[in-house]
Amino acid sequence: MSILLLIAGGVFAVVKLTQSHKPGTTARNAPSSTTTTVANTGPFTGVYRADFGKGATFADAPIPGVPPSTDTYAVRSVCGTAGCAATASHLSGETTFAPAMVFDEVGGRWLGVAIGLDKCQGAPAEIWEVFTLQPGPGGAFTGEFTATTSNNCVGKHTVTFTRTGDVDLNSLPDPAALPPRVVSPAEALRGSYHEKRTFRIGRITQETDYAVTTHCLRTGDRCMSFFHAPSGAVEPLVFGDGNWALNTESDTVCPGRNTPMHVKKTGQYPLPQPPQDPIALLSGQGKQEQTQSCSVNVDFDETFTRTGD
Repeated sequence: MSILLLIAGGVFAVVKLTQSHKPGTTARNAPSSTTTTVANTGPFTGVYRADFGKGATFADAPIPGVPPSTDTYAVRSVCGTAGCAATASHLSGETTFAPAMVFDEVGGRWLGVAIGLDKCQGAPAEIWEVFTLQPGPGGAFTGEFTATTSNNCVGKHTVTFTRTGDVDLNSLPDPAALPPRVVSPAEALRGSYHEKRTFRIGRITQETDYAVTTHCLRTGDRCMSFFHAPSGAVEPLVFGDGNWALNTESDTVCPGRNTPMHVKKTGQYPLPQPPQDPIALLSGQGKQEQTQSCSVNVDFDETFTRTGD
């Protein structure tokens, strides 16, 4: 029996996040210096203009139709014996989707991870939004913003936060009341990995060299590990309950036939025991289901072997 499996990593080109349906937002209760009753203190406090660069993939390829953009945030920060944290509210703009964000100072950078809602490949999706910011001259913060989903959609922007005025501190939650950030064991999945997927029909193999960074909600219970390769191939794994899950669907063409097909991939990858830091080997099993002209259901075994930082 001849089986046409879609295994070429590059065919799963990333898809830009859809924003056309999202109506333009206006500043909602935008704080200003005229309403401020408490003095602005803390290293990351005020109203900030967030200037985003052009959209790109994780392989630094430009994403057509995603020009530079500007959003506005209100931010309130505090520092204590456990470190610095900040609460933020998205006031205006169409680049990001999460209405609120919490930043923690981790290793000299301000890290914020939140989940927004939008569409990926035409279906509702959780958007994992991540800011990594470094303090810069004049009180500005510069860094990177990424948005990823469990179904291969991805976007990356440079970003600069520039302070434009004071914020009404009473309009934001008190960051001093936040519980401590929880470090998830999933954060040990980072660096460079060699992936090998072996299909159980015909022992066909697929191998790809990936880089991965894991970003977790500050509660530590859920994380996104987004594997990406220079070719544009990606493999998003979402962590929860001690396990990573693969769950992607896409419409593409049958290799060798140039006819339409639908591909669904699912998989489970348990957290190695005992815990490792970094994780040297992640193993799991999954299933690939193809419909239409290349119809086949096949199980596979998959390993990710760490090759470097």
